[in-house]
Amino acid sequence: LMIIGIPPFDRFSFPVDDMRHKEICIQNVRRQCDCVQAALDMIENKDFDINVMVTHHFGFDRTKPAFDLVSDYADGVLKAMIDFDD
Repeated sequence: LMIIGIPPFDRFSFPVDDMRHKEICIQNVRRQCDCVQAALDMIENKDFDINVMVTHHFGFDRTKPAFDLVSDYADGVLKAMIDFDD
């Protein structure tokens, strides 16, 4: 569940049982400047290949080097993907 921007009210109410059973996480997005919907539309319409953003792939056994690479902004990394099925 994403909360994008500043809502016009101060409090949300969610059914805790549903959130726990469905393992729903809440993520706040700030300073999105009305670009989130445009980006989602581009992905949905296949106007942009999001796979070009993933510049590096790692197997699960190489998680530490993946995090090190991203943390150091090394080797021209944009996004590193950890593949769990290797």
